[in-house]
Amino acid sequence: MPKKASAQKKSVGKAIVRSVVSAAKTAKKSAKTVLLTGRTLPQPVEIEPRPLDSPVLRALRKERRRLVEELKHQEMLAQERPTTGNHMADDATEVEEQAKSLALRRHLEGMLKEIDRAIVRADKGTYGICDRCKNPIPEERLKVVPSATLCIDCAKLQTRPAAKVMA
Repeated sequence: MPKKASAQKKSVGKAIVRSVVSAAKTAKKSAKTVLLTGRTLPQPVEIEPRPLDSPVLRALRKERRRLVEELKHQEMLAQERPTTGNHMADDATEVEEQAKSLALRRHLEGMLKEIDRAIVRADKGTYGICDRCKNPIPEERLKVVPSATLCIDCAKLQTRPAAKVMA
């Protein structure tokens, strides 16, 4: 084995030994603390209590229920439609209706996912805060788009096409 490889192997071995010794010291210190205090976990710290049923969460859950009901309704309509007709024009119309129904269903499913994410943000306490600039999202915007993650200014920046640079 070349000297360089041997030296690298020794330095890696020493680094491993140092990390194991450090971990052992930490474990020993933790064990002493447990024996002296009788506690295995640190004292619980109460973080700012969150309301379990805030008006925001109620509104989001109401919107979620509405979307779920609409999805059930779309599913029921899809099952009631005949699969084939007696005429090619009837079949074409049916295919068009199925395509519209599928598009609406996918849109509703996407909205449902966005509402679920908004509920998670509300539980965390970050609902109504812009993901980009961290400023509060206006209440009017949240009433119109309850799952909004960006304030109006940041949303405009996101949808604005990139300016073309003239050479």
